[in-house]
Amino acid sequence: MADDLDSDLIGGELRDDLLRALTYVSTESGPDGSYIVNGDLPPEVAPPFIRAILRIEAELLLHDAEQVALGKGEPRTQEERRTDAFLALALRVTDRG
Repeated sequence: MADDLDSDLIGGELRDDLLRALTYVSTESGPDGSYIVNGDLPPEVAPPFIRAILRIEAELLLHDAEQVALGKGEPRTQEERRTDAFLALALRVTDRG
């Protein structure tokens, strides 16, 4: 369910709702050079954000399954897939084509 660049929907949710949710998200550097994502989303913005992340994560899971079926490596871990879904959401929301 890759999003259409001309659509106002990202992961099946309104771009504006997701942009608002992202204003509650911050990052900090971890001790090992990684990044830690923090978010304290209010109840009115959390549901669309969670639904979009889950839908994008499902896309990535299907992609991983395809790659495994083709013998092209191992699938991402759940944590890796969730991180990739978050990054994909952030990039899609801010990409206006």
